[in-house]
Amino acid sequence: QFRIYHIYKSKKPLLSTQNMKIKNQHTAKLHQEAYVYQTDYDLESDADVSSTVFRGQWDREGVYVYQAYNPEIADYALHHQRFGGPAWKPSRMTWIKPSFAWMMYRSGYGNKPGQTRVLKIKLSHDVVAYLLSNCKCVHNNQGTRKLPYLSGGNGRVQWDPERDLFELGESGKAALPRRMMRQRAIQIGLSGSLSEYYVNNILSIEDVTKLAHQVGFAHTQQKNNDVKDAMEALKPYLPIEQPYLPQLSESKLEELAMLPGLSAGGIVNQIGRRRHTKGPS
Repeated sequence: QFRIYHIYKSKKPLLSTQNMKIKNQHTAKLHQEAYVYQTDYDLESDADVSSTVFRGQWDREGVYVYQAYNPEIADYALHHQRFGGPAWKPSRMTWIKPSFAWMMYRSGYGNKPGQTRVLKIKLSHDVVAYLLSNCKCVHNNQGTRKLPYLSGGNGRVQWDPERDLFELGESGKAALPRRMMRQRAIQIGLSGSLSEYYVNNILSIEDVTKLAHQVGFAHTQQKNNDVKDAMEALKPYLPIEQPYLPQLSESKLEELAMLPGLSAGGIVNQIGRRRHTKGPS
């Protein structure tokens, strides 16, 4: 069984203080000074639950997400601790990813053109909640993004198969982290005023390109056992990612496929059952 504890200070409760019964046992209690979220259920035996859990590195101060950019944008961001400068395009939708493994897959370990610098960005819990409150859940299929009922708002939540840093994918292909079909990694797409809000409310930005390259080198090993050994050596430097529940209303969490018995479950369950399409950058 899996248990989640999420505690941080909050002035205004956003969730009901009444107990919620979801799946086997699901209890949430909200206090004026501390928000405690606890769940008990077997994640491995429940695909609906295990597939759409927000996982990332977080602490009392906030949550970490990842992005990869070219050197000009990255240098500006590191120096000013915010995004901007001549190369920055505020009109373009930007995608933030709490999963370091998925960032490694998407950026090619920081080797793809335009993604040679991997950045680790910290956001407060309130900022993450605000961003997600303005998002809608979508497929990773390009065509579904044009549907009228998904066109509102400035944000999108997308669930893609998570990646395993300790094991490579199919043999005979380029070194890529193994695709985990029963576990999804959340991606958050921001545009317009929501992207601007994100840029203006970043707590910190750090460069983790060196770690990305080290992971990429570990994945050049020919055998999975060697990959695992190389990754074990890097384990002390890897982020510790845990399940995380944003401070949102129950209905919004269900809409974004973050709670069991959700309206968006049909969308999420389609992922992996059709031909995989290219996801966001």
